[in-house]
Amino acid sequence: MDVGKAIRDLRLKAGYSQDKLVAQTGISRSQLYFIESGRCVPRIETLEKIGNILQMKVSDIIMYAEKNYPTEV
Repeated sequence: MDVGKAIRDLRLKAGYSQDKLVAQTGISRSQLYFIESGRCVPRIETLEKIGNILQMKVSDIIMYAEKNYPTEV
């Protein structure tokens, strides 16, 4: 599952630019870039901040990621 791609999709669907999401969550732009590009996995606290802005639960973000970006075996 690719949580980063899911966050990017959900951010765009909600009409947020990276800069706007960064400003409202307090995470750095580089951190968001690394998350969305799959270079790092976000901590639960970061997912909560992003989810609050996107009006989603962490579990909803994870379910979206599992559905749309399943782990290949």
